[in-house]
Amino acid sequence: MAYFRRFLGFAGRRGAAFAAALASLAALAAEPALFQIRQGDFIGLIDGSGKLVVPAEFSSAPVVGDPYIRVQKGSRTAYYGHDGSLAIAPQDELTAPFAEGLAPALLRDAAGKALWGYVDARRQVVIAAQFQAAEPFAGGLAQVGVADEWGQVKYGFIDRGGKLVVPARYAKTHPARGGVARVEGEGGLRAFDAAGRDITPAGAAFVGVAAEGLVRFWVGRKQGYMDTAGRVVVAPRYDNASDFREGMARVWIDGKFGFIDRQGRLVVPAEYDAAEDFSDGLALVKAGERRRFIDKTGRTVLEARWERVTAFGDGLAAAKEDKLWGYVDKTGKWVIPPRFTYARPFWNGLAAVSEGRRSAWIDRQGRAVWQDAP
Repeated sequence: MAYFRRFLGFAGRRGAAFAAALASLAALAAEPALFQIRQGDFIGLIDGSGKLVVPAEFSSAPVVGDPYIRVQKGSRTAYYGHDGSLAIAPQDELTAPFAEGLAPALLRDAAGKALWGYVDARRQVVIAAQFQAAEPFAGGLAQVGVADEWGQVKYGFIDRGGKLVVPARYAKTHPARGGVARVEGEGGLRAFDAAGRDITPAGAAFVGVAAEGLVRFWVGRKQGYMDTAGRVVVAPRYDNASDFREGMARVWIDGKFGFIDRQGRLVVPAEYDAAEDFSDGLALVKAGERRRFIDKTGRTVLEARWERVTAFGDGLAAAKEDKLWGYVDKTGKWVIPPRFTYARPFWNGLAAVSEGRRSAWIDRQGRAVWQDAP
């Protein structure tokens, strides 16, 4: 994410907005991928062919949602379809992003009081006005705020039917992910499943987010993993660990990094001074001064002989040689010769690059499908 903020010249609030936009893009695997562009101070979106989907005329990043993309200009909000059509023209009533087919909306209850509920893509009320606060759905759950008899707002989670499955009695909640909701209370951070059952492991002081169906948790200073039903899969025994990615998780044992599988078996021995997560079937590791890409058995597939190299994506990795970046395949052969001043991994068929002061998205043949104005 840090690179994309540099690539498009974002900083501070705009950088955070772009990171959030990328996260929402990744969550929409069923939709064609969209890519953020910038023209001067304004932001838009293209698809994988370079076709303009959202014009670059917004100072804040479009939020890619399901089924619509939210854009804002001044005090007004509009929504685009993923095909580039204007689904909801600029208006003042609906302002929140759509997610999982619904969007929070400030409505009126039977007594005329302004409260939050949810509407569908046709702007029909699906969950009636009843909340003092409401956030978009994530993983089938949405964070909502409900005022108690003293007017103090506490937070919980509702399901898509509007049922409060996690009672609104917490000072703070976090967006659900993978069907796991997290709340902060006097006992620390706790986790709930989609039915509202507390699935926090015994003794856990902190619970992470779901990744590939497994959730990291901490007991004291040790980390382990549970599934989304709360069953402990890997006992907390690691001083340092990462979330699962491509079925593998990086763990730290006696000062060295290795990898475990989803059953907790150490399938790649802990013998590396540094290691990155698996991406496109390979992980970049370092032992002493030697850097190399390994597969999920620990076998060396490619020596990383370049000055710098990124993770693989779409079969290619960005590599730097003589101050310029290009792309190599998994045999180490140059597929796109070095010519870029900056480059990042491929993602869904495109990669972000810079040539001098010009930024672009390129395809796997090195052709620019979009580039900013000179």
